Amino acid sequence: MSAALGHIKPEALRLPPANLEAEQAVLGALLRNNKVADRIAFLEPHHFADAIHGLIFNAMMRRIDSGRLADAVTMRQEFANSGALAEVGGDAYLAQLLGAFVSMVGVAEYAAVIRDCWLRRQVIEACDLAIERARGVEGGELAGGDILAALDGELAGLSRDGNAGQELRGSSTVAAEVMAGFVAAAERQGGLAGITSGYAGLDRMLGGFMPGQLILLAGRPGMGKTAASLGITTRSAAAGHRWLYASAEMGAGQVMARAVAAVSGEPLTAVLRGGYHDPESGAWCSHHAGGPEAHRIAAAVRRLGQLPIEWDDSPMQTVASIRAKARAMKRAGGLDGVMVDYLGRIRPSERAMGFKNRVQEVSEMARAFKELARELEVPVVLLSQLSRGVEQRPDKRPVLSDLRDSGEIEQEADTVLFLYREHYYLLAAEPQRDGKQSAEQHADKLAEWTQRLQAAEGRAEIIIAKQRQGPVGPVRLRWDGPATWFRNDVADGEPAVPGLPE
Repeated sequence: MSAALGHIKPEALRLPPANLEAEQAVLGALLRNNKVADRIAFLEPHHFADAIHGLIFNAMMRRIDSGRLADAVTMRQEFANSGALAEVGGDAYLAQLLGAFVSMVGVAEYAAVIRDCWLRRQVIEACDLAIERARGVEGGELAGGDILAALDGELAGLSRDGNAGQELRGSSTVAAEVMAGFVAAAERQGGLAGITSGYAGLDRMLGGFMPGQLILLAGRPGMGKTAASLGITTRSAAAGHRWLYASAEMGAGQVMARAVAAVSGEPLTAVLRGGYHDPESGAWCSHHAGGPEAHRIAAAVRRLGQLPIEWDDSPMQTVASIRAKARAMKRAGGLDGVMVDYLGRIRPSERAMGFKNRVQEVSEMARAFKELARELEVPVVLLSQLSRGVEQRPDKRPVLSDLRDSGEIEQEADTVLFLYREHYYLLAAEPQRDGKQSAEQHADKLAEWTQRLQAAEGRAEIIIAKQRQGPVGPVRLRWDGPATWFRNDVADGEPAVPGLPE
């Protein structure tokens, strides 16, 4: 070995995984019999290690897919017409490929070998890139967490690609699964098919949150998206389900304070500031560390501290970083659900940022969260904003077209839920007297508005706008403004979860 080569590490001299003989055998089989294409449908041109093989495969598949013959004669003419005959090795190499044919029986296995080599090359490339980033060579000085999240995202994408060639399942297998699902449902005697949302009316309509589903919870600012997500997570966790709560907008302590206020029965200001303003006198009422209010708050803290929820309020969250933490929870102690608050604060991947288009960014993130739900077999609840179009209509109830920067988010979601509180909009719509109204007319308008305002106070709805496997429609809830907490409607009876307020 020369002196120069002596300084090169042995692993640097290793060639990337490839099996050129398998590539030639597959191409030879395809040239001999185009029907082979059906057995290797999972193979793509970029899977070939030799770029010339990929070029030949791509040209052949184009002809086959269009119903034309792709043999040595037609391919020679194809490449001659395109000026690529010399590039692919000319007549001699096409003849060599025909001679490389081994067996029609083994062609699918050879194709699987080609794909496996490609997958291993991609893993090596992703890890090499992560090493370069960690050393500051590629992409500048990135934080270790960002490097890890990027690597996890790239490997997750490869994991999905790696399962693309899995075996098909026959009708009898799928039908047996449906029958097993029916038997399980019958044995539940009306019980939930998924995990509880903690809200009785919502559970009745949905049957619980189902594994593998992407559930979109959307509303305008001020509707209480975070409060609803917190209510769902804490109630479901109190029933024994393990959650990851990714809070990209608020710190975990701020979010938890809302739950403490609701469980203790104390105003949120009391939990955060140690007291509150009396609504009648306007005087400041302080709580004392040993007083009954403090005991109620401490009891609520102890109760909530026992819930199986892991909180992620790290800055600059991405789908990849959330996926990494969700996987870690799944491996460690199990995972039943993921709550993400909210989509607008999640940073797109480097690939998505390259689109320079918000709709495409949102579409890519929605697909990624859907894939996460299916991969880990848990429901993923994703919070999202609605467009201002809601506020331009007389009827403020949201509809599917109000999804902001929706892209494919509506298509990817299995269930779409909207939050709506009429009282919120009525407060901002107090009638003002104009020059055309008499005092009596204005008084009538004001009385009508006051009546509607009083009737709407404390009322809220979760509108099921889309559900792939069930009915749509409104679910009534109650809104506790001081505690910023959604409660079960009175008609739903007892609390859905022992130990937490209804």
